[in-house]
Amino acid sequence: MKPSDQGLLRHLTLVLVIKLVLITALWWVFIRDAKVAVDPGAMAAQVLAPASKTQHTTSGETHGQ
Repeated sequence: MKPSDQGLLRHLTLVLVIKLVLITALWWVFIRDAKVAVDPGAMAAQVLAPASKTQHTTSGETHGQ
């Protein structure tokens, strides 16, 4: 390995470590305490509900709205 390759490897490793630290810090500050309350009854009703009969399209229509 050439010295320039080792310098590149060290630079890339440093950049990756900094990115991981920043992503972890952002998660810790903004997402860590975010919780979603789930009502078991409402969830069961949603899962057991019959499938919707409206057809979905990707042609830009409003999907029955």
